[in-house]
Parts: sequence; C-alpha cells; structure tokens
Amino acid sequence: MEVKEYFENYTRFVDSVTSESSRNDTLYAERMKQLSKLLNGNYARLDHAVTGLAGESGEVADLWKKVKFMSLEYNDETKDKFIKELGDVCWYLFQTAYALNIPVNEIIDENIRKLQKRHPEGHFSPEYLQHKKAE
Repeated sequence: MEVKEYFENYTRFVDSVTSESSRNDTLYAERMKQLSKLLNGNYARLDHAVTGLAGESGEVADLWKKVKFMSLEYNDETKDKFIKELGDVCWYLFQTAYALNIPVNEIIDENIRKLQKRHPEGHFSPEYLQHKKAE
C-alpha cells in the first residue's frame, strides 16, 4: 500500500470512530446547550477551566522537562516559575470545581479515600501496580 493510500485509509478510519457531535457543528451546539443547562449556565466557565488545566499542566511538565533533560538549573528562580505555574493549575482547578458545583474539599476527600483504598498499608506498594495491570 502506498503512503498516500495509507493516510487516506487512516483518515477515513479516524472519521468513522469520531462521535457525531464531534463532527457536526449543529449537533455540537445542541449538546453545548444541553450541557449548559445541566451546569446551570456554567458551560463556558467549565470549558475554559478544563482547557486551562490542560494548558497549565503542560507548562509545569515543560518546565520539568527543561530541568531534567535540558540542563535548566533548578534554583530559586526556577522554583518561583514552578510556584507560578502550579498556582495557575490551582486557579483552573478551582474554576473547574466551581463550574461543576463541587466543593474542592470534596475532591480532596475523595482523592484521599481512593488512595487509601489503593494503598491500605498507608504507603505506596509495587503490588498495586501488579494488580492494576491485571484489571
């Protein structure tokens, strides 16, 4: 199979496994209206917050990449950059929680319960990873 045909086939495959509302602006707009109603008018806030979380998390990861692989010195200035980027992550986390009407302490409490269930001995255990692979 030639390269052009390969990519054309893959493009058709990608389109075939894409949801209707992802391919159709009218259906997408209808879904946005439904979600906005469910979110008490907070669709735009949630959309902004979720994309912001992704972007700011990427900035934290990029900064770490530069420290780890590109010899950026980890010093007070770099630490300050981490603080600023993590602050942005925090801001978007709170925006997301606000849009979903979820108290942030509920998110933290649920995370604690999840991790306690995952690590009942109170510390990380490699056995968890083996169990997770089997799931």
